Amino acid sequence: MITRMSKNISSFFILQGTIDEEDREVYEYSFEVFFSTILSFATLFVIALISRKMIYTSFFLVGFIPIRLVAGGFHAKNHFRCFLILVVVYSIFLLSLAIVPIKSMITIILLCISVSILLVFILAPSKDKNKHVSQEKTTHLKKRSRIMIIIYFALIALLVVFIPDIKISFSITMGTFSVSISLLANYIKNGSNNTNRKEVIHNEEI
Repeated sequence: MITRMSKNISSFFILQGTIDEEDREVYEYSFEVFFSTILSFATLFVIALISRKMIYTSFFLVGFIPIRLVAGGFHAKNHFRCFLILVVVYSIFLLSLAIVPIKSMITIILLCISVSILLVFILAPSKDKNKHVSQEKTTHLKKRSRIMIIIYFALIALLVVFIPDIKISFSITMGTFSVSISLLANYIKNGSNNTNRKEVIHNEEI
């Protein structure tokens, strides 16, 4: 549905002379990303309202969106799968918020933020075989990712000390941790693809 809508809108703008025919694919993809993003966060908004976790959801997104934009992460084969993955990750966050004892949250926060720092320093920014990024841009994103995760660490530490509601710190931590796990998943996927590609080349040589 999103793909068809994006194609229809692109066709409309082409007929109006607003965009050129040769730019169709670029605009179709851009509209797909836009509508997919709107749908994803609208769904989270509805779930947050129903579950009455709007405040914690907001802090989860504070921990998730900025670092995700800079560090990158796992990309599914289509927008629907991306949507499903985001909803599943968010659902796991809500479940953990409900079942993890308050007294255990500080330990989990320390563990998760430590893992996040480690993975961001090693794996960020993520590599995408379909998107070429220059070495200069990669270096810039790597530096920004590392600075951001350190800032998150400092922010979470301050919140743990000064904000009585530990679930706020827990929510931000889960947001950043989700991105770090996404980086790991993307690394594993690319590693698997590279292995398969090497096997194909080896077989062809034989």
